Amino acid sequence: MQNRYFLGFLLVVISGIIWSFGAPLVRLLEDAENYRLQYLLYRGLIITSVILIYVAFREGKDFFLTFKRIDSWSLVGSVVMSFTFFGWIYALTTTTVAITLLMLALSPVLSAFLGYLILGERLSPITFINMLIVAAGITIMVWDTEKSTTLLGVIYGFFVALGFAIYTITIRKNPEVPKLLTPALAGFFCMLWATILILVSGSSFEMASANIGISMMHGLVVGVGLILYGLGAKYLPSGELVMLSLLEVVLGIFWAWLPIFGIHEVPSTNTLIGGCAIFMAIIFQGMNARKKHVIPMP
Repeated sequence: MQNRYFLGFLLVVISGIIWSFGAPLVRLLEDAENYRLQYLLYRGLIITSVILIYVAFREGKDFFLTFKRIDSWSLVGSVVMSFTFFGWIYALTTTTVAITLLMLALSPVLSAFLGYLILGERLSPITFINMLIVAAGITIMVWDTEKSTTLLGVIYGFFVALGFAIYTITIRKNPEVPKLLTPALAGFFCMLWATILILVSGSSFEMASANIGISMMHGLVVGVGLILYGLGAKYLPSGELVMLSLLEVVLGIFWAWLPIFGIHEVPSTNTLIGGCAIFMAIIFQGMNARKKHVIPMP
């Protein structure tokens, strides 16, 4: 059992590292504010394709039969996750990478609370303390801010964190349902919403080739990360599952700051202090991680 817990721990940490490259990729977009919908369309296509290719490889001749096992929780999780995709892009193109990513730190608090209400999962003392550290980090981050874009980005980020928490609960709800189909459906719904909004707004489906390449690369990053995250969810309770994936937050901010990527977005002092608190929580969570009684999922 301990080995399985460590495997889940490792898979989720790797997913966080992979996801951390997503925010810097968005920052490399040309005229990002005018191509959000097109970006979501192309990215959703790649996310769905990557996950379905993996599921087809894993299931073989039973690939199409897996779709019969989709339940209402999978549909709810996929719709919520598709809206989370939208919120994440709008947050990143409204405020800084640091603010957007650090708001994801709300996910463990929301996920653990929902896990307690819906799944009956208990919180370990260490996890609860780490959640308080995360909450303190967020408070420091937004303290005494005067920029309206920062506050708007925080609002976007909150709903992204809430959506991700709900998604996490849905992929743990029914152990019999193949959970990787949920993010695949999320990518499909994201494509659908983006297509509808492009048509309604009278916008063009065209986008600069560089932007298309970035969106497809980002779709690969998200898709692979979701596969690893879904596999890690077999062995970790909801609160700890999201907590460990927050490595994306710290590394994403670091990549955006690192001059070699051409972004060089320097976080404010409050953001750095809050980020350090979150990073401490991730370290403590890993050091004190222990196997809980959870049901492995397919």
